[in-house]
Amino acid sequence: MERRQFGQFGRFTLLILLLAVGSVIGVCLGYIIWSPGAANYSVIAQSKEATRTVRIGDISITYPSVIICKAGEESSRTIEISNLDNDPKYVVVSLSLVRSSGVDSTTISALTGNPYRITLAAYGSVKDTLSFNPSSKGYAIFDITVNEKLAGSITLYVVSSP
Repeated sequence: MERRQFGQFGRFTLLILLLAVGSVIGVCLGYIIWSPGAANYSVIAQSKEATRTVRIGDISITYPSVIICKAGEESSRTIEISNLDNDPKYVVVSLSLVRSSGVDSTTISALTGNPYRITLAAYGSVKDTLSFNPSSKGYAIFDITVNEKLAGSITLYVVSSP
C-alpha cells in the first residue's frame, strides 16, 4: 500500500514543482517592480493625486480621492461636475467631515462651510476650485455628496513642511 501512495505522489510532483518555481519567480518580479517606487517617498509626494469619476443619475463628478498638502502652504482641491443630459440640472455638491486628527478647524470649515451650487446647462460642465491653507499637520476624511446622494470620500493629508 505504501508503494501505491508514493506512486500517486509521483503524479503530482511535476505540478508541485511548477507551482513552487512560479511562486518564487512571481515574488521576485513583484519585489523588483514594487520596491524602488514604494521606497522613494519623494516620488510619491510629488506625484499627482489620483482622481475618481462617479456618475449619479445624469450628473458626473470627478474629484481627487486623496489630497496631499504641506502645512503652511496654500493648497486647493478641484472638482469637475458634468451634466450628461440634454436638460439643465440644478446641482449641489457638499463635503461633510467624517473624521479628523490634527487638521485645524479653519481648513475644515473652508472645505465644508459652503456647498457648491450651480445650474448646469445641457451637456455642460464646470470646475469648482477651492483654495485653503492648512496650518497643522494631520489627516481628515470627508464624504462628498451630490444632490444629497453619497458620491464617495476625499482624504486630506497635511504633512509638515521641510
